[in-house]
Amino acid sequence: MSDQEILDEIRRLSEKMDRIAAVLGEMRAERQASRKSRAPKPKPAPLTADEIDRYQTEFAGLYEQWLAGDELGVHSKMDKLDAEELRRFADANNLNVTSKMAKERVLQLIGARFREKKQLHQVRAPRPEAS
Repeated sequence: MSDQEILDEIRRLSEKMDRIAAVLGEMRAERQASRKSRAPKPKPAPLTADEIDRYQTEFAGLYEQWLAGDELGVHSKMDKLDAEELRRFADANNLNVTSKMAKERVLQLIGARFREKKQLHQVRAPRPEAS
């Protein structure tokens, strides 16, 4: 191989390296741009007194409907709410929810609260007196 052929090969390799560096730079810029566009979501506004009252009234109504045996109807009504609205509903009713909690988990907590409330409010038969 002559010196000229070696120099030509080095030039071609250099050009390829420049193209690779340019592609990597573009990829890096795109990745940084996508990170910047994924800004954290703003925190939801705290519940107002009116919202709390409305959600607690709605909870009581859904609980009564659930007690009447319409568990599927109650579940479908709550399932229609978006995740953030459902979290606010649960929070207003003193359920321990977080902003990252999945919708299904919030629905499970509400169902558990219904069952707990039913257990607490069942009329207990008086104990027979010991003789």
